[in-house]
Amino acid sequence: MTDTNTIARAIAGNEAAQRALYEAHYAAAFRLAYLLLQDTCDAEEVVQDAFVYIFRNLCRYDPERGSFWTWLRVALVSRCRNKRRRKQLATVSLETLAATGQAPRDPEPANDPVGVMELRGAQRTMWEMLQRVSAGARDALVLRYYEELSYSEIAELLGCSSDAARARVAHGKVQLKRLLAEADEGAAREVGLIRPVEVR
Repeated sequence: MTDTNTIARAIAGNEAAQRALYEAHYAAAFRLAYLLLQDTCDAEEVVQDAFVYIFRNLCRYDPERGSFWTWLRVALVSRCRNKRRRKQLATVSLETLAATGQAPRDPEPANDPVGVMELRGAQRTMWEMLQRVSAGARDALVLRYYEELSYSEIAELLGCSSDAARARVAHGKVQLKRLLAEADEGAAREVGLIRPVEVR
């Protein structure tokens, strides 16, 4: 996302280069922090804290160990997890996320309004179910499917083994499947497709 020349100038103390790094990575950093924390103010605070840390330690950046974004992401995820340990967070709806302009995934452009509404409905349902998954599994799912990271990258960010990262993703998928099935049954009962006595 960022050229090596900009990073080199930022390490040398060039404020314009540092600002360019901030502007190039802010949106992605805020999106990830929001997905993990589900709170706009907390996400903003964590992102700012991560950037302050990064800019104070730019001389320690080693491009051979990963991209600038990879380094920033490690600092960001660590701070998100620390923040969540200190505070119990309320569930936030997808509409709130979209209202801030930071929706997890925008719908594909389409000329069919019905298709767009159906897609948004599916995204809303998935987002709401994701909030009910256990915290460790939810982090793994976000990193795997929203950030598209490998299991080894997830393991590094969450401080666990690759096998444990894989297990967390699998456990989260099982939880999601169960929650979605329960939601489908509830919707079916509401419209009279399933009688209460048939639900086990």
